[in-house]
Amino acid sequence: GGSRMSRFLCSRINLILLSASVALLIASAAEAQVVLKPKHQPNTQQIFNVENTTKQILTLNGMDIETESVQFIIAESSVGARADDGSLRVSDSIKKLQQELTFPGIKLSFDSSNPDKKAPLPQLEPVLDVLRVISKSRYTFVYDKSDKLQKVEGANESLKDLEPAVRKSLEAQLGAEALLKQKKNESGRIVAKAVRKGEQWEHTSIQQLEAGQTLTVKHRYTYTGTVTRGKDTLHRITSKALEVTLTQDAPEGSPSKIIASKLKIAKGTGEILIDLKNGVIVLDSVSTQMTGTVKLEINGMTFDATLDLTIATKSQLQQ
Repeated sequence: GGSRMSRFLCSRINLILLSASVALLIASAAEAQVVLKPKHQPNTQQIFNVENTTKQILTLNGMDIETESVQFIIAESSVGARADDGSLRVSDSIKKLQQELTFPGIKLSFDSSNPDKKAPLPQLEPVLDVLRVISKSRYTFVYDKSDKLQKVEGANESLKDLEPAVRKSLEAQLGAEALLKQKKNESGRIVAKAVRKGEQWEHTSIQQLEAGQTLTVKHRYTYTGTVTRGKDTLHRITSKALEVTLTQDAPEGSPSKIIASKLKIAKGTGEILIDLKNGVIVLDSVSTQMTGTVKLEINGMTFDATLDLTIATKSQLQQ
């Protein structure tokens, strides 16, 4: 009977060991998995420094036409208190906007601290009108109790002083509907489910550019684990651009438009650092260089051109 008893005990111990090791495995797997989507913290305020640069070389009839834009923004984001119905309002406003645009032979500058400074050429004044409006804009994003984005307030009001034609073309970029779509798309870059280090996923970002152009870039994201910055532990995601398309729904009366384009990614990388404790993205930086061919229609005539376009953006939390 003793040996049967010891066998029974042995098998019990093995079972206990097995279940303990399974429990440990589950615990370590749970520990290694993390939900990376930051949650807005009520009654907080953050200030971000944002740099956006665009460099474009369009080669047309053997001639290189180079344009460049460098933009610097100080933006403030304020999260309110949760309302009785659980909803949350996040207000974004621009504290400072500086932009320098370089066209062949012409430099155009804007500074929100001196917004009425005139353009060097009268035909460039509408560009400054748009920047004057953007520099004063203030949007409020309204989230429901489960933190799903419901609507944007204040966007259309900020465009109302523009000329009707300019306003119509800008609504596709900065109208309430466009901003809602853009914010939802941007938020989708970070998966809502728990992921473990090394896990990858894909997301397609859609960006509305000027004059009805739409840039669509497919990225692969990788969660690379945590990094330490000062006393903060941040979660890091890297991205790699995979493919790109550029299309245009040109506004009425536009002298030029893209009829077709065939672009590929020359270089495309990005990095996101998330402070989960404070529910904020500390760094969001992405740079994409795309090259290829475009077919343009200019004043009713068709031209084949090549395009080398680099768009980089970097948003950093002011510490």
